[in-house]
Amino acid sequence: MKKSASGEYRSERDATRIAYIVDLSQVGAADVPHISWIAAGRGLLMFADVIPRDIETLSTEFKLPSGWMIESSLSPDKDGRYEVLEPEKAVFILGNSLRKTSNTADLDLAVSGTWPFKDDKALDAATQVMKRYSALTGFKLPGKSLIAIAPSPFSLAGSKWKAETRGSTVVLLIDPDVHFDTWIGQLKVIFTHEMLHLWVPNSLHLEGDYDWFFEGFTMYIALRTALELRVINFKGFLETLAGAYDVYISHPDDVSLIQASETRWTTGFNQVYVKGMLVAFLYDLKLRKASGATATLADRYRELFAGRVAANANGNEAIIDLLDAAPAMNGFGKLYVESNTKLELEQLLPAYGLTLDSSGRRSQLQVSRNLTAEQKQLLRSLGY
Repeated sequence: MKKSASGEYRSERDATRIAYIVDLSQVGAADVPHISWIAAGRGLLMFADVIPRDIETLSTEFKLPSGWMIESSLSPDKDGRYEVLEPEKAVFILGNSLRKTSNTADLDLAVSGTWPFKDDKALDAATQVMKRYSALTGFKLPGKSLIAIAPSPFSLAGSKWKAETRGSTVVLLIDPDVHFDTWIGQLKVIFTHEMLHLWVPNSLHLEGDYDWFFEGFTMYIALRTALELRVINFKGFLETLAGAYDVYISHPDDVSLIQASETRWTTGFNQVYVKGMLVAFLYDLKLRKASGATATLADRYRELFAGRVAANANGNEAIIDLLDAAPAMNGFGKLYVESNTKLELEQLLPAYGLTLDSSGRRSQLQVSRNLTAEQKQLLRSLGY
């Protein structure tokens, strides 16, 4: 057996029985929360990296140290065994200080460690976000979903938190020494992004690298959701977009969003996130303007889950076709996703009643002083 990558081994020989030991104590800060680890009385098991890839289904049981518990979006049978039908999506959180809270909306919360928030309040915040996205997509997630919150076992090198959404599980690791002014508000902001991944891409069955959509567009939809849930106000909404534009113009934009998606894990900075977010913003503005504020980007998500897109279709082609479906939006995907078109928002935004000044240290995105009736209608639909 040969090591082919970090935590990945390959064998050319067939086997009827495999026995192996996985050492989960050597994981570093750069690896969490994306792979399995055990440290400081708690851990995370992601079957995608501890179970051989050729195994399609399995029945598993856990032998834990005294006082430890284990939780998952999967439910054990009466003997404590888990029937795992999709090992690559299975996630288990375990530890000696694990608490579980449930609601009636097919959502569980597993929390490890001591935090300045109450578990039920965190679950309430997640439930609000789940209801929003169920309405946004018109699609009810199959089975239970789980949110797992734990202190990071390693320094996150300047980050306050890191998250991973796999299958039906959201894993959130937080720096145990971090301070947030409003903990539930911060959790809700994190949930608006990570929980949308339960739908996009995790509940879609599309092929290819379309990260520009399920990361970049998700950042914009998460921002819209935070505004609708009143976690942020309209000023904060504009400030976040202006900050994203500062990041965008401070880095080269020399490939299309499709090309950026294909090289997301092999390059340093990648425009998938910030450019994808700004392209989603521009799309939403254009669609609202063309429809008299009666159609929005959110409508495309409902169509995405309404059976218009065939299973196993090419993700880039299917989503671009969907985005371009409205007559006024025809060619938008080719221009801003397939082609390397620069975003010159200073010139584009005045048509929608917004001004962007990027001449100072920080860009300023503001509502124009003299608005037309059409622009007022558009901005009010946006939350102004």
